[in-house]
Amino acid sequence: MSPTADTLKALSESEWMVDKAKQYLKQGKFDVAEDLLSQAVTKRQQAVGAEEAGVADLLDQIGEVKVELNKFKEAHECFSTAIKIYEKTFYPQHYKLGPVLSHQATCYIREGSFEPALDLCTRALDIFTKTLSGEHRLALEAAYKLATIQRQLGQSAEALKTITKIKKNVDTPLGPMEEFSFLEALLQEDEKKPELAQKAYLDAIHVFKQRRSYKRLGQCMQRYSEFLKQQGKAEEARRTADQAQQYKALGETQSRSDDIFPATLLRA
Repeated sequence: MSPTADTLKALSESEWMVDKAKQYLKQGKFDVAEDLLSQAVTKRQQAVGAEEAGVADLLDQIGEVKVELNKFKEAHECFSTAIKIYEKTFYPQHYKLGPVLSHQATCYIREGSFEPALDLCTRALDIFTKTLSGEHRLALEAAYKLATIQRQLGQSAEALKTITKIKKNVDTPLGPMEEFSFLEALLQEDEKKPELAQKAYLDAIHVFKQRRSYKRLGQCMQRYSEFLKQQGKAEEARRTADQAQQYKALGETQSRSDDIFPATLLRA
């Protein structure tokens, strides 16, 4: 059956609202974007019903905005409804479920609830591993997020296994090896393995310098200086801390996103 004129009008209005919301998101106006996306999902529901995949797409987007507004309960409601729609429309391991699972994991992380975040992120990574290439941005982000969650839960050994599995897909000229090396350094510290921690720190620092990612370089060197101090290397720690401050100041002059996964990945 061909869509009616009213249906087409509602879909068009919904798409217009989504485009406007994206413009406001770029300006950091999350409250305005939230209102527009809410109107957009209502219009789409009126046009195609409440259990359509496009409705789930919008609910996922609204959920992300609500997380930025610290409306965590409302965000969870959006994510959970989107997941139910995707599971009913597709199947439990369909690619579409990966991003929304990852977004809900982030919501739990922002709340400081790492156990439910672990389950969601593990499922998201499994989906990305099976449906995307290993070097895809979403797969790498999910692996990094999972390792950070595992660290928060005191599962450093498991986090190192997660990093080891993903490293073969990161070790390319375009992959964010420095971020995984930095995280590995922290994990090796947790595991009381200073020699491996130092190697990972130096690997991270080397690539941060190559990429001229000065803000993250400064942060990494600051943490490395604290590590050196703990190892009884006070003078080297002091010099490293001084350099860290210089790089941090230099980083403030760069017009870069705070995203630690910049657009350097092979398949984003």
